[in-house]
Amino acid sequence: MNDKQEKLMISEKTHHEFTDHSKVMSLEELGIVQCGIATCREEFSIYRKNQQKHMLLYTVRGKGWLESEGKRYVLEAGSVITTPAFIELGFGIEEEDWQIAWVFLDASRDWTDTIENQICYSLTPVSEVIYAAILAMLRSSSLPIDLGGVIGRRAVEQIELLIKAPISLEKTRNRTRIERVFELVQRQLHKDWTVEQLAAQFPCSEPHFHRLCQRFYGHSPKAHVTRMRMEYASRLLLSTEWSVQHIGEIVGYPNAANFSTRFKAWSSMTPRRYRAEK
Repeated sequence: MNDKQEKLMISEKTHHEFTDHSKVMSLEELGIVQCGIATCREEFSIYRKNQQKHMLLYTVRGKGWLESEGKRYVLEAGSVITTPAFIELGFGIEEEDWQIAWVFLDASRDWTDTIENQICYSLTPVSEVIYAAILAMLRSSSLPIDLGGVIGRRAVEQIELLIKAPISLEKTRNRTRIERVFELVQRQLHKDWTVEQLAAQFPCSEPHFHRLCQRFYGHSPKAHVTRMRMEYASRLLLSTEWSVQHIGEIVGYPNAANFSTRFKAWSSMTPRRYRAEK
């Protein structure tokens, strides 16, 4: 580590925003010293000789690294690493477009249930959510004061809930990763997903991804995507008045006849009959 207390190397292409307890009083009440978000590009690294605050560092996208006490951690998407105060550490970008969120906690407060006396690294489902909550808090200042104040306070409440949320150790790393792949698929059901593309999101080989799907879901990757499409289509048929063709397009079947055939094979009813009888 560097002899200085702190060394920052951040490229101009990195975009970062943050706020602290001096600007948002509700943060101080909770013991949150600072929180922020960043999309790191090209060069981004920070070294701290004696960090005075506890840190929770969430990776939303891309990869980063953190080094401390002779150990190096690779920070992958959907992870959180917690570091107690008063240790030497450095962290930075490992892979282009490393998107992160961070929260610094007052070390004089009791954080027994959140921060251990050693560095802890885990996958977590809250990385994207805490990024969104911090972003909402940052943007609330641009709203009219009454509305912005309410949005800001609610965002801070969300941040508090998320940093105190217990991290489940029951799921295996592979289960968490594969769920993250299909969470992406759920947001883009219109896309013509191939097994190669799915495996690349994991990342692993196509045969290995196929085995993982069989293990966790009991069927192939393509069958799982089809099931997700049909389940979402069934919900849209019952909750909207959109045309069958439009719903088919949303879930990846631009040809209405093809969608009807697939849906009937899944539910034993055509989309129109399903809508009428359910």
